[in-house]
Amino acid sequence: MTLETAFAEIQQFWPGGLPFAFGRGGAAARLSAEFGRPLPPDLVTYLDTVAPAEEVEFATVGNPLQLYGLARLGPQQPGYSFNPVTQKPLPDWNPAFFLLADEGADPVVLDLGQPAAGIQKLLHGAGSWDEGDTIADTLGQFLLCSAALHHALNAFEDEPLVDDVRGFNLAPQAAAWLFPRLKTWAGPHYAAWGAAFDNA
Repeated sequence: MTLETAFAEIQQFWPGGLPFAFGRGGAAARLSAEFGRPLPPDLVTYLDTVAPAEEVEFATVGNPLQLYGLARLGPQQPGYSFNPVTQKPLPDWNPAFFLLADEGADPVVLDLGQPAAGIQKLLHGAGSWDEGDTIADTLGQFLLCSAALHHALNAFEDEPLVDDVRGFNLAPQAAAWLFPRLKTWAGPHYAAWGAAFDNA
């Protein structure tokens, strides 16, 4: 899914598109130089036309998803690739990981060495960065699914989450809107996006 297609879908439920001020072009050239490698075309388009200038927060079931602003993007990421106390790189971090966001310190990355592998959410505190799931094939798919989940948790019932004898569920109106769309938009990654809900 391209960024253009994703934004066309987002505008159907979120007039004006994603709720952030876009950054300015030129970030891709800077980041390509910092990583010492060419960036995939989809990432270049994201960085120069879509990426927010400042951090953006999307609601999720638990910790919010923090989509990093342009100033925070780069190869030196405290706690992931770099120890700010020792001022040294952390050896278990793959230097090809492009950190886009995090959800409760679980990093969301694109592996520049294998961009066709898609967007992955890794597990913080698992002992290695090998544990995680592919949550989207493209940046567009990732942004669309993130925006859709945020919308479902904020635009329908006052209490979007129902935890009772029937399980932990998304409230009926939000569920009726979100789940059919996610099945289309997330495709093979639907289970990763609906994993928190017993009624997904």
